[in-house]
Amino acid sequence: MSSDDLTAIFSSAEREPCAELALVLASQSIDSEISWNGHSWVLGVPARSIASARLQIETYAAEVRRVDPAPPAMPASGRPWPGILVYVAVMLVMALLAPELRFGFDWFAVGRMDGGRMLAGEWWRPVTALTLHADAAHLLGNLVFGSFFGYSVARYLGGGFGWLAIVASGALGNFANGWLAGPNHLSIGASTAVFAALGILSAYCWRRGFPAQASRRERFAPVIAGIGLLAFTGTAGANTDIGAHLLGFVAGFGNGFLIARLGFPVSRNAQLACAFAAVGSVVVAWLAALS
Repeated sequence: MSSDDLTAIFSSAEREPCAELALVLASQSIDSEISWNGHSWVLGVPARSIASARLQIETYAAEVRRVDPAPPAMPASGRPWPGILVYVAVMLVMALLAPELRFGFDWFAVGRMDGGRMLAGEWWRPVTALTLHADAAHLLGNLVFGSFFGYSVARYLGGGFGWLAIVASGALGNFANGWLAGPNHLSIGASTAVFAALGILSAYCWRRGFPAQASRRERFAPVIAGIGLLAFTGTAGANTDIGAHLLGFVAGFGNGFLIARLGFPVSRNAQLACAFAAVGSVVVAWLAALS
């Protein structure tokens, strides 16, 4: 069949749903073909088969809902590895620059989270503080956990939008912590963003990962797991900023809930734009700090 002779009756961001429906149509001797239109996968049928194909798809969908309701879709929306490589690169570059006062700048003084200076107008600090670390152990912990949670967020939300959500939630958590803790509060570290990623993941899986008929205990499993990880990993250590960890998680959880309700961009161009926005926000924040 030529694709010019086909009419699209179904489209999906992934190929598998189209392939599943193609098998349904094939079982009823209805010809179909799957193609990529540049934005999504499309299932097309000849014009003479449109009515019968739609009827078979509607019947199949109703049968699936009646017999075995499927959980809301949680498609893999992008490649998570590029975002992780950028995250690791940024953290390592800042680890080389900041302690040695490279280029004559006191990176810690202008970039750390300082509640008083932030409230006085230095808006960049909630972002720049995410890239600074006190020592190698602090850095290593955030690299490991940040990569792990960042991978999972990017797997579901896309490599661009996922990391933009993490940066925005981490900055929001830092801002809230600086505002609540008062003008004398000082902090550094990517851990606010790390726990923001955990919050995003917990809320998104809670809202999108279970069928409607699942028990309340099952549906709240991601939330309970997220809170458990927060309590286990985010409250230990003499210099742990518990407020930053908690508010990062809360900010991420709120954003994850909104994302699950409202959706997110899945096109390649939109994901690229979000990726540039995530990196650009860090670059702009540091340019403002150093100026």
